[in-house]
Amino acid sequence: MSQEDACPTRRTAASILKRVAVTLFVAALLAWVLRQAWLEAGAINWRELQMRPGLIALSILLTLIAWVLHGALWAVMIRGLGYDLSLVGGIRGNLIGNLGNYIPGKIFIIVLRAKIVACEGVPWMIVASSVVLETLLRNIVAALLAALGVWYLGVGGSYAGALALAVILSAIVVHPAVFNPLTDFVLRKMKRPPLPRHLRLGQVLALLGGYAVYWAIYAVAFWLLAAGTLNTDFTQLPGLAVSLFLSMIASMLAVFTPVGLGVADATMAGVLAQTSVMAAPAVLAVIARVWRTLMEVATAGICWLLPGGVGGEVSGTTDGDEPACPGR
Repeated sequence: MSQEDACPTRRTAASILKRVAVTLFVAALLAWVLRQAWLEAGAINWRELQMRPGLIALSILLTLIAWVLHGALWAVMIRGLGYDLSLVGGIRGNLIGNLGNYIPGKIFIIVLRAKIVACEGVPWMIVASSVVLETLLRNIVAALLAALGVWYLGVGGSYAGALALAVILSAIVVHPAVFNPLTDFVLRKMKRPPLPRHLRLGQVLALLGGYAVYWAIYAVAFWLLAAGTLNTDFTQLPGLAVSLFLSMIASMLAVFTPVGLGVADATMAGVLAQTSVMAAPAVLAVIARVWRTLMEVATAGICWLLPGGVGGEVSGTTDGDEPACPGR
């Protein structure tokens, strides 16, 4: 056998070893979180713990508001790039795209969103570019807020350097002087037309402001969940918010595992333990995992079934390659 013939075998073996290593790593993180949660749950006097369903319901409502805002911001971003995407299309694409979190690689976030907005004339390459831009902008704000929270709490100074580096590198990429020509270059290489319109700095700053509101709503919703299940008080909001921001960043970076499973949960539990904001950090990490998963799957399913979604709602095609929207 020649050396060329042997290469695919070695690559396959390396790929298998990588998958095994990732699986073991994620399993170990999950085992640690679940073990900690089990020990902490045993130390909680559940009979004296007063669950507050009203706060839990309010946390769900605020999370839905945050996700709707997230979808609306995506629609505004697409419009800024020169494509007429409706707010309803952006919100539906965002909520259904959440299902892509549950497939390793997260590429299906782009696939599902592209499927939803194709009938409005948004090419999949633009969807891909916008998701990258959205992720960077969203996590710039999350990193800044987490850094402020770490400074306010006076703990976790080791996070500051990594957060600062993430903000600087992301800010360089999202600056219109870099993002616009870089996107046009990729589109030319793929023999696609350039962007009809370029984002301006003012638009990028406005989007950053929108994501700041999104994170603020999300953080309050998370505190309401903790208050409704583990009786946390409002003074614990900064620590809870920092743990949420860092766990969501970790979830985004952990592309090899669905929804950052294990990585995000361990990050949340570890940060909560380090900030000492509550006595049962691993329990809350598990509760947050169930809370997020149930809401993402439920909202995606509802949007999928609504008129104008996918699965039999698209009829015909336009003169180009994009399917035509119902009623057009």
